[in-house]
Amino acid sequence: MMMLPLALTAQPIGWASVGGVTDGGNGEQPTIVTNYDELRHALVQKDSTRRTIYLKGRIEVPGLLRVKSVSNKSIIGLPGSSLVNDRYTLAKDSTGILMLDRCRNIILQNITFLGPGAFDRDANDNLIVSRSERIWVDHCDFQDGMDGNFDCNSGSDLITVSWCRFRYLKQPWPKLADDTNDDHNSDHRFSNLWGSSDREGPRSEGRLRTTFDHCWWDEGCVARMPFVRFGKIHLLNCLYASSVATVYVQSRFRSNVLADACVFVKMSKKLKLFQTPSSSRPEYQDYNIRFSNCLGADDLEQRHGDADYFTPPYKYQRQAASDVAATVKAGAGATLSTDKNLPQ
Repeated sequence: MMMLPLALTAQPIGWASVGGVTDGGNGEQPTIVTNYDELRHALVQKDSTRRTIYLKGRIEVPGLLRVKSVSNKSIIGLPGSSLVNDRYTLAKDSTGILMLDRCRNIILQNITFLGPGAFDRDANDNLIVSRSERIWVDHCDFQDGMDGNFDCNSGSDLITVSWCRFRYLKQPWPKLADDTNDDHNSDHRFSNLWGSSDREGPRSEGRLRTTFDHCWWDEGCVARMPFVRFGKIHLLNCLYASSVATVYVQSRFRSNVLADACVFVKMSKKLKLFQTPSSSRPEYQDYNIRFSNCLGADDLEQRHGDADYFTPPYKYQRQAASDVAATVKAGAGATLSTDKNLPQ
């Protein structure tokens, strides 16, 4: 059982609570894993048995751990634990940390993800959620993802990301001398991509519904906080504060974004609080973005297309924006403690 600070609930608020319950392993069949092989064996493909998996210590991951068709699991980091893949390599299969593919009812909590630093060579992310639903990612710390910190795509749905911290502490890797691809940007400190392509529509239309609750885009993040396609995205009481940011929220094809009582710290005159599609093609100028009760950003409603602004269909308490920075800095990231009721 987790001891939750700041009077948090044991269930997610937001989209992961809509139409059902996201409770993961629900504390059942607890086990502690201390290395990669134990973790991999605890996440057997197509397993739906409720399990609660505790991570202990630094767990080195040799490449993206693909968790496929698994349901009803909680993966909880004990204090000081981490999932680590900090090797710089151009071999894609050796990059990234964890992928949830076709999974359902999964909780990831109190985990520190440590990557090698940013570099744009189509590598994997620290965390990828693909074709999955009812996912709650809570109190996790994402650092130095090679391609991104945490991306979500391919029609995933009913996601809550709460009290998470995103940052880049390492300098980005330099562009290689023999790399002639102008699209490769060595400073690829782009944190969160929600919807990987405009062509993802058949899978993602009406899905990718996500709540970011009390999340912190911290130092080192340059862009994609998040970059959104298709989803109805509720940014609730989030903190944006990076001295190197060029743009915070990026609203793209068929996105519908609500920034609700968030705090935007403008570090540079060139920094954009939000960015909308730049394409001249009318069909790609389809987006909604709304700012309400924020600090550092005026109230705003801007859209192109016929979609209505969405109202979150769940109950929640909005914290005053003036209190958000102190609260988020005190609680976001892998800050949870545990009691002694753990397996031996």
